[in-house]
Amino acid sequence: MNRELHKKIYSPRIYRKIEFIVLLCTLEIIISFVISTYNPPYEALLFKLDFFSISFLTFEFIYRFVGSKNKTKFFKDKYNLIDAFVIVAFIMYLLEATLTHVIVSLRIINAVRVLMVLRAIKFKELRLSNETINFITIFTFSFILSCFIWLVEHEVNPGINNFGDAFYFTVVSLTTIGYGDITPMTSEGKLIIVLAVLYVISGLVSKAKGFLHEEHRLYYENKKIKKKIS
Repeated sequence: MNRELHKKIYSPRIYRKIEFIVLLCTLEIIISFVISTYNPPYEALLFKLDFFSISFLTFEFIYRFVGSKNKTKFFKDKYNLIDAFVIVAFIMYLLEATLTHVIVSLRIINAVRVLMVLRAIKFKELRLSNETINFITIFTFSFILSCFIWLVEHEVNPGINNFGDAFYFTVVSLTTIGYGDITPMTSEGKLIIVLAVLYVISGLVSKAKGFLHEEHRLYYENKKIKKKIS
């Protein structure tokens, strides 16, 4: 490719516009996923919007791959691997292989992708309080889990009929409130919740250990200072 042409195609201005459209497409897939769990009468329209969004995500993936200098390093990026998996699933969708399950999987994968990217990158660029960042992180984690809970439970669990039910069950489970009005019916659902609760508990233990370690360090530092003064 001509160097001047390469500069024009991969200019920061064009790249920012493509990234903005990618964000909109991924948000569309997330919204479409949530709405589709309520069995709306316009589900065919949602599929068409998903088709456009995933098509553009495929174009964006190829655009970045062609423009990357190190192709091997490109596929070492976890987000690029997720994108590659989405494209493979998209090809299956085009071949009309297990249509419903493929489109659901695509929505979940993209939901995970955008929420992880927003949490890891976008929130760091914003001036938010620690409380707000913590809330967004917990909400993100709960949202992702709810997607998978709905996927494995909605066909067999009478208590989970839509995403709202799945989200409610996930939050109640993670907070260990456990009202008991909804319980997981599948082995996969039970495994997801067990791993999620253990992950949350391990995070709290790590935070507590870090806090105690910091308090211990400050105590001995103050003790040394007092000795020097005396």
